[in-house]
Amino acid sequence: MTTENALDRAATTLRQHTDRGWVAIRENLFARALAVFRPSAPVRGRHPAGEFYVAADVLVACVRDALDAVTRAGAVRVHCTTDDRQDLEAVTAEVVALYGTPLLPLAQDVRDQVATALSAALGLAPERVRELPIHVGIADVTDDPALL
Repeated sequence: MTTENALDRAATTLRQHTDRGWVAIRENLFARALAVFRPSAPVRGRHPAGEFYVAADVLVACVRDALDAVTRAGAVRVHCTTDDRQDLEAVTAEVVALYGTPLLPLAQDVRDQVATALSAALGLAPERVRELPIHVGIADVTDDPALL
C-alpha cells in the first residue's frame, strides 16, 4: 500500500464519522499528534572552547543514568529548571527509596550522583555545581528492590 492510498483510506474513514463522533475522537487525535514531537528546552553548557546547548531531555537522561548507581533508590522523576538565558538554575530528583534506608545519607548520595552527571554533561566547574540547588524528593518507599 502506498502512502497516498493509506492517506486516502484514513481520510475516507474520518469522513464516515459524524460530527459528534469526530468531536469525540478529536482530543485523543491531537494529544497523540502532539506527543509525537515534543521539543525539549535547551540548557546552556560551557567548556574551554565556548558555550553549547544540551536538550533538557538529554540532560534528564544523563541524570537518570547516574542515579542507577544509587543502590537503595530508583529515579522516578527528574526535572531541570533554567533561567532566561537557559542557564541551569536547579534540578529536582524524585526517587523511590528502599524501606529502612536512612534518608539523609540517601539524599546526599542522590545529590552527589546528580552533581557528577551535571558536571560531565554541562562542563560545570565544581564550585558552580556546589552552588546549584539539587532538590531530592522521596516519592515513594518500597520493600521490593525489584521496583527500584
